[in-house]
Amino acid sequence: MLLAIDCGNTHVVFGIFNHSDLRHSWRAQTSDTIDKERFLSSFLKQLAHFGLSLPDITDVIIASVVIEATHCFDYLEHSIAIPFRSIANPSIILPIDIDVPDPSQVGADRIVNAVAGSSLTQSDVIIVDFGTATTFDVVKMSAGRAVYKGGIIAPGVNLSVEALSNAASKLPDINLNVRPEHLKVIGTNTQDAMWSGIIWGYVGLIEGIIHKIRDESKSDFEIIATGGLASLYLPYCELIKQQEPDLTLVGLHQIAKINGYK
Repeated sequence: MLLAIDCGNTHVVFGIFNHSDLRHSWRAQTSDTIDKERFLSSFLKQLAHFGLSLPDITDVIIASVVIEATHCFDYLEHSIAIPFRSIANPSIILPIDIDVPDPSQVGADRIVNAVAGSSLTQSDVIIVDFGTATTFDVVKMSAGRAVYKGGIIAPGVNLSVEALSNAASKLPDINLNVRPEHLKVIGTNTQDAMWSGIIWGYVGLIEGIIHKIRDESKSDFEIIATGGLASLYLPYCELIKQQEPDLTLVGLHQIAKINGYK
């Protein structure tokens, strides 16, 4: 079985694949990687919950954007006793060309999303990832080959809401898991006004950037949304037709297959 690991700034996402089938997935807090022994213990408990143990894992692939978590994953690699394939390793084979001046500046998760998005659509595609940051990654097809062209990094929704609440003491805390049933643009109380900014403000950002990308590229694109808050915006973003919650895990699986996973 393949263990795919996506370590972002807020969460570590694990996926267990049996050949091409994503059997299990779960999340941990990235901050938990500070204590490597406890992190390993929690990982083993989660495997046991699925009826699995370390010998069931034959391959591991990882994409991480958190340097501080390196020691924890080194410890996990030693414990599993299987060499980790890292997206950051220059020897790894990628089914995509990175057409930017310094490819090392492109986050591993963004490369993986670009691989998965272009594979799913087989066309020019923009991947909108609602994570710690809200990112846009632009991929174009050239002679049947995916080419990563660059993207945009904007503040994430959670970061913006937290900054607003912390900076303005009279504003209430907003639970993004409980949105209003009817959302008007013009709020008639503080909470509704904040919700309008959270939803319609980001809808304006998302759709405005997509239009700018299309205009600058002189090309149409399919749009794929992923990340923890994607489902919050799908009902309001007319330009986003497709959501893939496991996009990064799917991309990791595809890269692992190219590099030897059966």
